[in-house]
Amino acid sequence: MKPGKTIDTDALVAEALSSEHKEAYKILDRNADFRIGVGARTAPPNHPSFFVEILIHLSRDDNKADLRILERSLACLKELQARNFKTVFQDDNCVSCEAQVSGEKLESEYDLTKSLVQSIFSET
Repeated sequence: MKPGKTIDTDALVAEALSSEHKEAYKILDRNADFRIGVGARTAPPNHPSFFVEILIHLSRDDNKADLRILERSLACLKELQARNFKTVFQDDNCVSCEAQVSGEKLESEYDLTKSLVQSIFSET
């Protein structure tokens, strides 16, 4: 996503309404350590809900544990849980973290979350 570009909540809702599972999701940032996206759910259709999701990868290689990455992942997960993100372990060596937000706060929550996650994983 380009700086200054806003998240189009109306487009997310429209896409969710037309999808089979009544959900739309857009990936906004991705690297080897995490993925950040936003989405909308429209069940029931009169009350769409919005969310920010972060997938935290626990390693970069399925066969090798990197303690430095695990430490950063743990620090990030603790911060996200403190901010009321729900965390769920996924089968593909990552943890999904999701927070429900209003449409008005979707972009600010995304910006704040992106800043938090990037600061933790960019530490040297």
